[in-house]
Amino acid sequence: MIRAVVTTCLVALLGLAIGSARSHAQTEWQTVTIKADEYSFTPNRIEAKAHHPLELVIMNEGHEPHQFRSSLFKNQMVEVWAGENAVRGKGIEIVDIAAGSTARIKLLAPPPGQFDFQCRIPSHHGMDGMILIKTDR
Repeated sequence: MIRAVVTTCLVALLGLAIGSARSHAQTEWQTVTIKADEYSFTPNRIEAKAHHPLELVIMNEGHEPHQFRSSLFKNQMVEVWAGENAVRGKGIEIVDIAAGSTARIKLLAPPPGQFDFQCRIPSHHGMDGMILIKTDR
């Protein structure tokens, strides 16, 4: 289950923006794969370029459900794919990932900065990490 409040307008806008970003040959997606198991994320430190489309592929290889929550998502337009279902919009804070499944989280233009991520399930303390988004300069 993905928690979010999404309006039809936001869905349409993000769909157009992602389609536009993919149509530009010089704009390539940065893809980072993160594996979740009992009870860690690998890698737990990620680096990416600011203002370049970023896709986080979260693979839950464990036997427990996990969550992926990041301060990077705050106030950002995000697209989340969990199985065949997609949710797009702002306000997505937590992505729930069932055992054995994969979620894809896409951001068109992540801002520079240092952003934490974690699994917020109470018994999963220690499942955390950091995303460093660097400027091109």
